[in-house]
Amino acid sequence: MSISALALAALGLTANAQQACDLSDGLGLQPAAFQTETEACFEGLNGVTPDTFMQTELRRFTEAARTSAGKDRLENLPTLKKAAMIHAYDMAVRGYVAHDDLEGRSHLDRVRLLDRSHLMGAFGANMAIVDDSATAAEAYDALMADSANRANLTREEFDHTGVAAVRANGRIYLVQLFSRVEGKLQAPVPTQMNGKTDLKAVFAESRAEPLGWSVVSTSGNVLAQGIGNSVPASELKGQSGYLTIDMALGRDRYTLKGPAVSLF
Repeated sequence: MSISALALAALGLTANAQQACDLSDGLGLQPAAFQTETEACFEGLNGVTPDTFMQTELRRFTEAARTSAGKDRLENLPTLKKAAMIHAYDMAVRGYVAHDDLEGRSHLDRVRLLDRSHLMGAFGANMAIVDDSATAAEAYDALMADSANRANLTREEFDHTGVAAVRANGRIYLVQLFSRVEGKLQAPVPTQMNGKTDLKAVFAESRAEPLGWSVVSTSGNVLAQGIGNSVPASELKGQSGYLTIDMALGRDRYTLKGPAVSLF
Protein backbone atom coordinates (compact mmCIF):
# COMPACT_ATOMS: atom_id res chain seq x y z
CA MET A 1 0.00 0.00 0.00
CA SER A 2 1.15 3.56 -0.61
CA ILE A 3 1.65 5.97 2.23
CA SER A 4 -1.28 8.23 2.96
CA ALA A 5 -0.74 11.47 1.05
CA LEU A 6 -2.45 13.35 3.88
CA ALA A 7 -0.14 11.91 6.53
CA LEU A 8 2.92 12.65 4.39
CA ALA A 9 1.82 16.19 3.65
CA ALA A 10 1.48 16.86 7.37
CA LEU A 11 5.11 15.85 7.80
CA GLY A 12 6.42 17.56 4.69
CA LEU A 13 7.10 14.25 2.91
CA THR A 14 6.32 13.41 -0.72
CA ALA A 15 3.83 10.73 -1.70
CA ASN A 16 4.76 8.04 -4.22
CA ALA A 17 2.05 5.91 -5.79
CA GLN A 18 4.47 3.01 -6.21
CA GLN A 19 5.82 3.11 -2.64
CA ALA A 20 5.35 -0.24 -0.89
CA CYS A 21 6.16 1.07 2.59
CA ASP A 22 3.24 2.36 4.67
CA LEU A 23 4.00 3.57 8.19
CA SER A 24 0.99 5.86 8.52
CA ASP A 25 -0.72 3.33 10.80
CA GLY A 26 2.42 1.64 12.13
CA LEU A 27 3.91 -1.77 11.49
CA GLY A 28 2.11 -5.11 11.61
CA LEU A 29 1.58 -6.75 14.98
CA GLN A 30 2.43 -10.28 13.84
CA PRO A 31 6.14 -11.18 13.44
CA ALA A 32 5.89 -12.06 9.73
CA ALA A 33 4.02 -8.87 8.89
CA PHE A 34 6.38 -6.70 10.94
CA GLN A 35 9.39 -8.21 9.20
CA THR A 36 7.93 -7.91 5.69
CA GLU A 37 6.81 -4.32 6.17
CA THR A 38 10.17 -3.33 7.67
CA GLU A 39 12.08 -4.70 4.69
CA ALA A 40 9.71 -2.85 2.34
CA CYS A 41 10.53 0.42 4.09
CA PHE A 42 14.25 -0.20 3.70
CA GLU A 43 13.72 -0.43 -0.07
CA GLY A 44 12.98 3.28 0.02
CA LEU A 45 10.68 5.79 1.68
CA ASN A 46 10.18 9.23 0.18
CA GLY A 47 11.36 12.04 2.43
CA VAL A 48 13.23 9.72 4.81
CA THR A 49 16.92 9.12 4.14
CA PRO A 50 19.50 7.09 6.09
CA ASP A 51 22.75 8.99 6.71
CA THR A 52 25.46 6.36 6.39
CA PHE A 53 28.28 8.83 7.06
CA MET A 54 26.68 9.93 10.33
CA GLN A 55 26.19 6.30 11.35
CA THR A 56 29.85 5.50 10.66
CA GLU A 57 31.01 8.52 12.62
CA LEU A 58 28.82 7.68 15.61
CA ARG A 59 30.28 4.17 15.60
CA ARG A 60 33.77 5.71 15.52
CA PHE A 61 33.02 8.02 18.45
CA THR A 62 31.56 5.09 20.37
CA GLU A 63 34.64 2.93 19.88
CA ALA A 64 36.92 5.80 20.90
CA ALA A 65 34.93 6.29 24.10
CA ARG A 66 35.04 2.59 24.95
CA THR A 67 38.76 2.37 24.24
CA SER A 68 39.37 5.39 26.47
CA ALA A 69 37.34 3.71 29.23
CA GLY A 70 39.26 0.43 28.84
CA LYS A 71 36.23 -1.49 27.52
CA ASP A 72 36.11 -4.04 24.72
CA ARG A 73 34.97 -2.88 21.29
CA LEU A 74 31.38 -3.53 20.25
CA GLU A 75 30.59 -5.76 17.29
CA ASN A 76 27.98 -4.65 14.79
CA LEU A 77 24.77 -6.71 14.81
CA PRO A 78 22.65 -6.10 11.69
CA THR A 79 19.34 -6.75 13.43
CA LEU A 80 20.13 -4.12 16.06
CA LYS A 81 20.78 -1.62 13.29
CA LYS A 82 17.57 -2.60 11.48
CA ALA A 83 15.51 -2.23 14.67
CA ALA A 84 17.10 1.17 15.34
CA MET A 85 16.48 2.24 11.74
CA ILE A 86 12.83 1.23 11.53
CA HIS A 87 12.09 3.02 14.81
CA ALA A 88 13.72 6.20 13.45
CA TYR A 89 11.60 5.85 10.28
CA ASP A 90 8.44 5.34 12.33
CA MET A 91 9.08 8.37 14.56
CA ALA A 92 9.74 10.53 11.49
CA VAL A 93 6.57 9.48 9.66
CA ARG A 94 4.17 9.41 12.61
CA GLY A 95 5.56 12.49 14.33
CA TYR A 96 6.52 11.32 17.83
CA VAL A 97 9.69 10.93 19.89
CA ALA A 98 9.78 8.04 22.39
CA HIS A 99 11.62 4.82 23.09
CA ASP A 100 8.36 2.85 22.71
CA ASP A 101 6.37 3.06 19.50
CA LEU A 102 2.71 4.06 19.43
CA GLU A 103 1.70 0.39 19.77
CA GLY A 104 3.73 0.10 22.99
CA ARG A 105 6.58 -2.00 21.56
CA SER A 106 10.02 -1.41 23.05
CA HIS A 107 13.39 -1.34 21.28
CA LEU A 108 14.00 -4.91 22.46
CA ASP A 109 10.59 -6.00 21.14
CA ARG A 110 11.54 -4.70 17.69
CA VAL A 111 14.89 -6.49 17.77
CA ARG A 112 13.15 -9.74 18.68
CA LEU A 113 10.62 -9.25 15.88
CA LEU A 114 13.46 -8.95 13.34
CA ASP A 115 16.17 -11.27 14.69
CA ARG A 116 15.59 -14.99 14.13
CA SER A 117 18.50 -16.59 15.99
CA HIS A 118 20.27 -14.49 18.65
CA LEU A 119 19.54 -14.86 22.36
CA MET A 120 19.89 -11.58 24.25
CA GLY A 121 20.90 -10.77 27.77
CA ALA A 122 21.66 -7.17 28.77
CA PHE A 123 20.08 -4.53 26.54
CA GLY A 124 20.12 -0.73 26.26
CA ALA A 125 19.17 2.13 23.95
CA ASN A 126 20.26 5.72 23.28
CA MET A 127 18.20 8.26 21.35
CA ALA A 128 18.46 11.91 20.34
CA ILE A 129 16.92 14.22 17.74
CA VAL A 130 19.10 16.99 16.30
CA ASP A 131 18.73 19.68 13.65
CA ASP A 132 19.45 18.63 10.09
CA SER A 133 22.48 20.94 10.01
CA ALA A 134 24.22 19.19 12.95
CA THR A 135 27.66 17.72 12.39
CA ALA A 136 28.53 14.20 13.50
CA ALA A 137 30.39 15.62 16.51
CA GLU A 138 27.35 17.71 17.48
CA ALA A 139 25.07 14.70 17.08
CA TYR A 140 27.34 12.64 19.33
CA ASP A 141 27.39 15.44 21.91
CA ALA A 142 23.58 15.48 21.88
CA LEU A 143 23.52 11.75 22.62
CA MET A 144 26.07 12.17 25.40
CA ALA A 145 24.13 15.04 27.02
CA ASP A 146 22.01 12.39 28.77
CA SER A 147 23.68 10.58 31.70
CA ALA A 148 21.91 7.28 30.95
CA ASN A 149 23.16 7.45 27.36
CA ARG A 150 26.73 8.05 28.56
CA ALA A 151 26.48 5.06 30.87
CA ASN A 152 25.21 2.80 28.10
CA LEU A 153 28.13 3.73 25.88
CA THR A 154 30.72 2.16 28.18
CA ARG A 155 28.72 -0.56 29.94
CA GLU A 156 30.91 -3.64 30.20
CA GLU A 157 27.94 -5.98 29.78
CA PHE A 158 27.36 -4.95 26.16
CA ASP A 159 29.20 -6.63 23.29
CA HIS A 160 27.09 -5.66 20.23
CA THR A 161 25.59 -2.49 18.84
CA GLY A 162 23.58 -1.08 15.94
CA VAL A 163 23.34 2.60 14.98
CA ALA A 164 20.77 4.46 12.89
CA ALA A 165 20.87 8.07 11.72
CA VAL A 166 17.89 9.09 9.60
CA ARG A 167 17.15 12.47 8.01
CA ALA A 168 13.55 13.63 7.69
CA ASN A 169 11.47 16.76 8.35
CA GLY A 170 14.58 18.93 8.80
CA ARG A 171 15.82 16.70 11.62
CA ILE A 172 18.21 13.83 12.17
CA TYR A 173 16.77 10.97 14.21
CA LEU A 174 19.51 9.11 16.10
CA VAL A 175 18.95 5.67 17.61
CA GLN A 176 21.72 3.46 18.99
CA LEU A 177 21.00 0.02 20.43
CA PHE A 178 23.27 -2.13 22.61
CA SER A 179 23.02 -5.77 23.65
CA ARG A 180 24.88 -8.69 25.06
CA VAL A 181 24.48 -11.78 22.87
CA GLU A 182 24.39 -14.74 25.25
CA GLY A 183 23.68 -17.44 22.69
CA LYS A 184 22.55 -18.30 19.21
CA LEU A 185 20.03 -20.83 17.93
CA GLN A 186 21.71 -23.28 15.57
CA ALA A 187 18.87 -22.89 13.05
CA PRO A 188 17.02 -19.58 12.61
CA VAL A 189 13.52 -19.83 14.07
CA PRO A 190 10.80 -19.18 11.45
CA THR A 191 8.25 -16.51 12.21
CA GLN A 192 5.66 -19.29 12.41
CA MET A 193 6.85 -21.81 14.98
CA ASN A 194 5.48 -25.36 14.88
CA GLY A 195 6.11 -28.81 16.29
CA LYS A 196 9.09 -29.32 13.96
CA THR A 197 10.95 -26.19 15.09
CA ASP A 198 14.45 -26.96 16.36
CA LEU A 199 15.51 -24.98 19.45
CA LYS A 200 19.07 -26.28 19.81
CA ALA A 201 21.42 -23.42 20.69
CA VAL A 202 25.04 -22.62 21.40
CA PHE A 203 25.62 -20.46 24.48
CA ALA A 204 28.37 -17.92 25.09
CA GLU A 205 28.90 -19.30 28.60
CA SER A 206 29.82 -22.94 28.04
CA ARG A 207 29.09 -23.88 31.67
CA ALA A 208 25.50 -22.63 31.49
CA GLU A 209 22.68 -25.15 31.14
CA PRO A 210 19.23 -24.51 29.63
CA LEU A 211 16.40 -25.35 32.05
CA GLY A 212 13.52 -24.96 29.62
CA TRP A 213 11.92 -22.68 27.08
CA SER A 214 8.66 -20.77 26.87
CA VAL A 215 6.78 -18.48 24.53
CA VAL A 216 5.38 -15.50 26.43
CA SER A 217 2.80 -12.99 25.19
CA THR A 218 3.28 -9.22 25.47
CA SER A 219 0.96 -9.29 28.50
CA GLY A 220 3.13 -11.89 30.23
CA ASN A 221 0.96 -14.96 29.65
CA VAL A 222 2.79 -18.22 28.92
CA LEU A 223 1.46 -19.49 25.58
CA ALA A 224 3.69 -22.56 25.26
CA GLN A 225 6.53 -24.11 27.21
CA GLY A 226 8.69 -27.19 27.34
CA ILE A 227 12.12 -28.67 27.94
CA GLY A 228 14.62 -29.91 25.42
CA ASN A 229 14.97 -28.79 21.82
CA SER A 230 11.57 -29.47 20.29
CA VAL A 231 8.16 -27.83 20.39
CA PRO A 232 5.28 -30.15 21.38
CA ALA A 233 2.45 -29.62 18.91
CA SER A 234 -0.14 -30.00 21.68
CA GLU A 235 1.12 -26.75 23.24
CA LEU A 236 0.54 -24.56 20.22
CA LYS A 237 -2.14 -21.90 20.67
CA GLY A 238 -2.35 -20.00 17.38
CA GLN A 239 -1.08 -16.82 19.06
CA SER A 240 2.09 -14.71 18.97
CA GLY A 241 4.70 -14.14 21.65
CA TYR A 242 8.40 -14.05 22.44
CA LEU A 243 10.66 -17.08 22.83
CA THR A 244 12.59 -17.15 26.12
CA ILE A 245 15.06 -19.70 27.45
CA ASP A 246 15.66 -20.11 31.20
CA MET A 247 19.28 -20.77 32.09
CA ALA A 248 21.27 -22.01 35.08
CA LEU A 249 24.89 -21.18 35.86
CA GLY A 250 25.74 -22.71 39.18
CA ARG A 251 23.19 -21.26 41.61
CA ASP A 252 22.39 -18.34 39.32
CA ARG A 253 19.21 -18.36 37.26
CA TYR A 254 18.55 -16.01 34.35
CA THR A 255 16.46 -15.74 31.21
CA LEU A 256 17.63 -15.22 27.63
CA LYS A 257 15.37 -13.33 25.24
CA GLY A 258 14.86 -14.83 21.79
CA PRO A 259 12.86 -14.17 18.62
CA ALA A 260 9.19 -13.24 18.37
CA VAL A 261 7.12 -16.08 16.90
CA SER A 262 3.58 -16.98 15.94
CA LEU A 263 2.46 -20.39 17.19
CA PHE A 264 0.79 -22.80 14.76
